[in-house]
Amino acid sequence: MSSSSGVAAFLSPYTADATERMVWYDGEIRLVVSSYVSDGLPPRDFITSVRTLVFHGDNILLMQNRDRYHILPGGRVELGETLPEALRREILEEAGIEISDSERLGFVHLRHETPRPPQYPYPYPDFFWLVYSSHFHKVSAEEREPDEFEISAEFVPLVKIGSVQLRPCERAFLASALRKR
Repeated sequence: MSSSSGVAAFLSPYTADATERMVWYDGEIRLVVSSYVSDGLPPRDFITSVRTLVFHGDNILLMQNRDRYHILPGGRVELGETLPEALRREILEEAGIEISDSERLGFVHLRHETPRPPQYPYPYPDFFWLVYSSHFHKVSAEEREPDEFEISAEFVPLVKIGSVQLRPCERAFLASALRKR
């Protein structure tokens, strides 16, 4: 069985809650991105990243990167890390905060529409992100690792998040998390 047929077999019982197209690296990579609010767990070899909504009372963590605002900070799982370890590390690095009480909301399936980039070390053409809902625990700003991509992180009232232009995939997970609160 090929990797694509294995991914297709895994996805067969699920229906996407949102689907959109994304363009990365100035158009070099085009992806079809589908969100699944589900307790399904994709094949581990295809999970490259972890993401989370972070709540603090009636506020949510809003990140700004060089492209846009978003509510799903996170990133790549490093070799030897568990998924929860990667999630805690990524949020600490990107936002300078520690999280607790993380609960999985679902997963995002990303499928390349463009040829495999040279020296691309990740699964191709399909890969997954796991998405969680977490709670703010404490600030650890000294642990934040400034980079050229993430510009800011701040908690904003949930009642104001409707005015932020979020991607359909983000809205699907936010709606699910809010129903569970």
